[in-house]
Amino acid sequence: MAIAVAYSDSPEGRVAMVFAAREAMQRREQLLVLQIVDDEAEAGAIDSAPESEEAAVRAAVQAVLDSGGVGGSPWELRTGEHSGDRVGALVDLIAASGAGLFVVGSRRMSAIGKFLLERSLQRLLLEVDVPILVVKEPQ
Repeated sequence: MAIAVAYSDSPEGRVAMVFAAREAMQRREQLLVLQIVDDEAEAGAIDSAPESEEAAVRAAVQAVLDSGGVGGSPWELRTGEHSGDRVGALVDLIAASGAGLFVVGSRRMSAIGKFLLERSLQRLLLEVDVPILVVKEPQ
């Protein structure tokens, strides 16, 4: 089984990616980096240079892994399109990936924030059929 993590250029996303890479190395499992992209109709461009965007994402992911001390970890990028429902597209991509664990980053929250989880995180927790590991940025 593989360990999946969603690509997000945020502090929470970077923490989740490094944690997922360490977990994959420890378990000797494949690391899958998942990215949801806008479909062409929503983006409004016919030729939006998807190869250059994918190369930029690959470089950003490798930079995050390098800065986290896990740059030698092998990983694979998988993308999925959405047309309005990014979380739904991510749920579908996680299911199609065959991952046995999904790692997601979350912000530190107040007591009220913990009670009222972010909508996207709440949907992931309810709709994804594999175990989800939520990690927070160290203080």
